[in-house]
Amino acid sequence: MDEIYVILLLLPIIMILIISILIRAQYKRALNRNLQFLDNLHSKTFQSTYGEVEYLLEGIGPTILVSHGITGGIDQGIGLMKSYLGSSYRFLYISRFGYLKSSIPENATVELQADVYNELLEHLGISSTFVLGNSAGGTSVIQFALRYPKMCQGLILLSTNAPLDIDLGHPPKFVFRFDFLYWFFMKMTGRFLLSMFVPKEILRTLSIKRRKEIMDEIYFSGLPISKRSEGIFFDMFISNPSINTDVPFENIKSPTLIINTVDDPATRIEGARTLAKRIKTSSIVVLESGGHLLLGQEEKVRKEIEVFISNN
Repeated sequence: MDEIYVILLLLPIIMILIISILIRAQYKRALNRNLQFLDNLHSKTFQSTYGEVEYLLEGIGPTILVSHGITGGIDQGIGLMKSYLGSSYRFLYISRFGYLKSSIPENATVELQADVYNELLEHLGISSTFVLGNSAGGTSVIQFALRYPKMCQGLILLSTNAPLDIDLGHPPKFVFRFDFLYWFFMKMTGRFLLSMFVPKEILRTLSIKRRKEIMDEIYFSGLPISKRSEGIFFDMFISNPSINTDVPFENIKSPTLIINTVDDPATRIEGARTLAKRIKTSSIVVLESGGHLLLGQEEKVRKEIEVFISNN
């Protein structure tokens, strides 16, 4: 009988150990997969006035500088372009301040980020470029258009951070400092957080497989999050809020294309319409559905950008 009691006592401990080992293995697979993908990109770094900037230049055609969203980096930019632009362009992917191999200077601002874009372009011998800002990446390309109008051949704002956007909140800062904690937090809560980017009406129509794919795209692609945390905090507390300061949008002279959905929970259509009203050289494409990720609108977005670039 004593042996049975011992087994009963040990069984929960054994089960916890097995579950812990399985969870740890799942996490390591996700982390190693992303690390291998990043290693295979063979990105380069440039020493700017404000520190190192990671970049990748590839493709043939009109040049598009890609400014990624929050939790991103050059890897997010690559995924974005595969969805919305295809392969008929030369892409300059950049990891913004504090993301992956890009450093972040003291007292970083979106204006300084725009200056870094310009320095990198000069270093690469690129005299003008289209610039595309997605979500949190829109703020710095707006500054680039303002500060370097001759370099900015056209400005593309895709589900961009815009005036009047509300603060949707965010997990505690410490979650973004530790890779396992971030992965586990998203595993436990990510499906509930999807509504921050995908309207509930669309979520109800998605299969379990498609939800998992979107979870991977939004959250788990952020691993290693510890290599992006300083950039995330910069976006949360400096870059995103700066869009509601006295930005002289009226001074933008570059042709501008603004694309946003009516049902975007993260960057509201009111903000996009405000940008369209204040940027006199702009045109706006309003899509009725698709949320922040423009789900189901990929072909429409690709065509609108293609026409915009061919006309400018």
